[in-house]
This record gives sequence, C-alpha cells and structure tokens, in this order.
Amino acid sequence: MKIEITQELLERYHQGQCSTDEQFAIKQWLQNITESDFTISAPVDIQGIEDKTWAELSSRIFIEDEPRKTNWTWLIKVAASIVLIVGFAFYIYHSTGKHQEKDNNLISYHEVKVPKGKKATCTLPDGTIIQLNSDSKLRYPEKFTDTSRVVEFEGEAFFTVAKDKKRPFSINSKQVVVRVLGTHFNLRAYPEENKTDVVVEEGRVMFSPRIKKSFLILTANQQGVYDVDQSLKQQSVYAAAYYSWRNNQLQFKDQKLSDIASTLERWYNVKVLINNHLLKNERYTGRFNNPDIKSVLNSLEFAIGLHYKITGNNVTIY
Repeated sequence: MKIEITQELLERYHQGQCSTDEQFAIKQWLQNITESDFTISAPVDIQGIEDKTWAELSSRIFIEDEPRKTNWTWLIKVAASIVLIVGFAFYIYHSTGKHQEKDNNLISYHEVKVPKGKKATCTLPDGTIIQLNSDSKLRYPEKFTDTSRVVEFEGEAFFTVAKDKKRPFSINSKQVVVRVLGTHFNLRAYPEENKTDVVVEEGRVMFSPRIKKSFLILTANQQGVYDVDQSLKQQSVYAAAYYSWRNNQLQFKDQKLSDIASTLERWYNVKVLINNHLLKNERYTGRFNNPDIKSVLNSLEFAIGLHYKITGNNVTIY
C-alpha cells in the first residue's frame, strides 16, 4: 500500500507516533528528495532559518498592545514547524554535498571577563546595556547579523535589551537559552551552580532549557528557574530583590550557608572553607548595604551560631 507523505504524517513522525510502515515510507521519501522538492540555496544558514522562524514566533508572542488570551494550539503548531523546517534544512544541507564550513575567522568576537570582587558595564553594538556581576563572562560578535542578536554568557548580569522586533536577542548559557525582543531582566547562570534563573523587571522573556523541548513566557515580577533535576518552574517574586547587587546591596533569602559561601567568594574575592559539614545546609536571610565581609560574617555568626577565622584571603567557617 502506497503511503502519501502529508504534513500531518510528518508531524506524527517527528512526535514518534508513526507505524513501522509509515516510518519506512518517510525515510524513503527523505532519501529521494531533491532540491527541486525543497529549494534551499547552499550553503544553508541553519541558524538563520531558525532565527527567522523564532523572530516570527517571538513577535506574535511578545508584541501586543493589549494583553490577550494565548492561542496555544497555534503556538504548538509553530513550534512543531520550527523543528520540521530546521530538520529539513539540515538534511538538505548535508545530503546535497554543497555545504561549506563557516569560517569563524570572518567573525570578530569581543569577550568581557569580570573577576571576583569586581563589577562591570558594557554596551553592545545594538545599544543593549549589560551590567555584569563579579565572576561573570560575556562573549558577543563585533557586529550582529540581520536576523538575530546572539551572545554567550555565564555568571550574573542585568540586561537592558534594545528593542528590535526583527531581530530577537538570545543569550546562550550552559543550561538555558533566553530569548527577548527588548526588555529588562536579571539572569543568574553560574556554570557551577545547580540552578539557573531569570527574573523579569519589564517586558516579556522566553526562558527555555537547552536540552528540553519546553519553555516559559515570563513577564514583570516573574521568575523562571531551571534546576539540576531538569525541572522548569515559574513563580511570582519581588523582582528588585534579585538585582539589588547593582546598588551594592547584598541579599540572602532563606539560602543555604554553602550557597552564601559561594556568593561571598565572588563578592569579596576570597576563598571560603566550611569545616563543619553540618553547617552547610543551615539557612539564612539577611540584607546588607555595601557591607564589608566582617559585617556579613558577624551576622551569620549570631544567626546560625557558627565561628569564623580570616587569614589573608581565606575564610574558615567552623
């Protein structure tokens, strides 16, 4: 029996819902497809195709003068289309024998590294302003493309993204991807930490894991968290508390001492050693305005009952 290749069948194939005969028919069809069946000039810009599709999706999601009910059926169809388009492009790209490797030497990149104990601010070619917290790294091209604005980032920073409806702004970190068109938000993505989170001050943000086909749409005073167990969570928060570091305020909200120690290491450029393992899971809440390290440790000593010793750039907690 001849099986007709339809859009519905291709979508079911992508979702893993096809029978053995249908899978075989689609694989045969893919092997026999020609450039006249699916015209893409070589070399194929896979990233460009994806960015154009995302730009279409992002503009429909983010740019609304008045809030309205989301059409989830349409959204799912668009997401499926993205996968199909990029998948077909990738197939043609490799099967025609006409693809070419991108010469990375043609693209100049800038890299900003902020050491522990320091902060920095940089302005990107499109006018986006990024305030970087200590121990952070940003890599961005000297010039963005006509279809996208993509940067690589690790650490913590507050992004004020310049508005551009035609070019979505994407931040690639170790665990997640953040996509926006123009907004203000704080991103914390230290590679050694168990979670990555974004908190939105203004506008809308698309927050998605790199290894899962899911995402969150976040608005003002909302936080998205991607945890080590690959769970994706959304909650309402007081956004300003999450980027108070911009004003030299140090805040902890029910945090483990082990996490607080990591923050102190970045903030003061010291090495913190917790000798008593029972103390690592002790939790603490507090806020300080431009404090010295002794003020923070004294407060921790009183609240938790720990002891500490400072020797040069080393802090020992016991």
